[in-house]
Amino acid sequence: MPRDDLVLFEEVEASGGKRLGRIILNSPETLNSLTLSMIDLISPRLDKWAERKDIVCIIIESAGDRAFCAGGDIRALYESMIKHPGGPNPFAERFFESEYRLDYQIHAYPKPVICWINGIAMGGGVGLMLGCDFKISTENTKFAMPEIGVGLFPDVGFTYYISKLPKNIGLYMMLTATQLNASDTQLIGLTDYYLSTSAKNKFEDQLIKLNWSLDELENIKLIQSLISKYSKEETCKVGLPKDNLKSRIDLIQNITNEDSLIKVVNNILELETDDEWFIRGVEGLKRGSPTSAFLIWEQCSRSGSLSLEEVFQFELDLAIQVTRHQDFTEGIRAIIIDKDNNPQWIYTKVEDVTKEWIEEHLHPAWNENPLKSLQN
Repeated sequence: MPRDDLVLFEEVEASGGKRLGRIILNSPETLNSLTLSMIDLISPRLDKWAERKDIVCIIIESAGDRAFCAGGDIRALYESMIKHPGGPNPFAERFFESEYRLDYQIHAYPKPVICWINGIAMGGGVGLMLGCDFKISTENTKFAMPEIGVGLFPDVGFTYYISKLPKNIGLYMMLTATQLNASDTQLIGLTDYYLSTSAKNKFEDQLIKLNWSLDELENIKLIQSLISKYSKEETCKVGLPKDNLKSRIDLIQNITNEDSLIKVVNNILELETDDEWFIRGVEGLKRGSPTSAFLIWEQCSRSGSLSLEEVFQFELDLAIQVTRHQDFTEGIRAIIIDKDNNPQWIYTKVEDVTKEWIEEHLHPAWNENPLKSLQN
């Protein structure tokens, strides 16, 4: 039986008889990885709070300092893929559809949502944070989209944001599984503000005292003004790490500014450097699935031309097709299950991946996509 305390819900009294709804991911022992049970708890609670006039703001956070949410429940996905090789896979289909519906629900939510990104944010955790109105990083923030390492692709709506990130950093970080800190995420616009964990209680004390209204835009302005004030105070900047990107981003653009994936991959692998930051990226690409690299390239080619709703439909088709092919199962086995860190990918080099193989992954998984209703 799944635990009923994997997600905690609180209602915090605020001024004028208003309340703040708080969602706490409460599985620090699994790095707050997002399970289907957690999704099934969060989504209906958001629906209920959306209907209540006294709930004026939502806060999403996590238990512990190690992870906000380190991804989705890939162990359960692995078991379902072993049980249903080649698909159809009822669990995988329900998991990804439910996850993407929740992510979209946050994007479209009628009340301001604040997200405290304290610790690791990867995969499913990124999906929860991206739709929030206020994405607050801390000294513990570690952001990455490392799906290439398990044979998946960076999903949860991330395709929508790739074209909005500067200087091809999205392509680079996805291919290399590069981790970003709080300063990096602010530099490229993935988070909005930095507040140290030591400032959190003081900030929330002032948050509940705001002159809340029933107008969402007015409340967003109130929160924005408050966060802007606190983010400028030196006591709230404690622990802000030095950024890794500013001095490296032009080189990232240079080596990724090519018209083919193979050229980009070779530029990264052949990079002559003694910079440990870049060396970690080279190693991340070497370990990753060449099939995933091509799916990432496809994401980049579509980013900017798809609406958010279309992105979720595209990613749902792609995610289900990935569960029907071998690399994802093998990647989870090697990294999570057996931990031998030696995945046997279907193709070992990007030069060997065939066009037909990638087209199999891009073929619609259904006659009609279950998320087509998002546009209605």
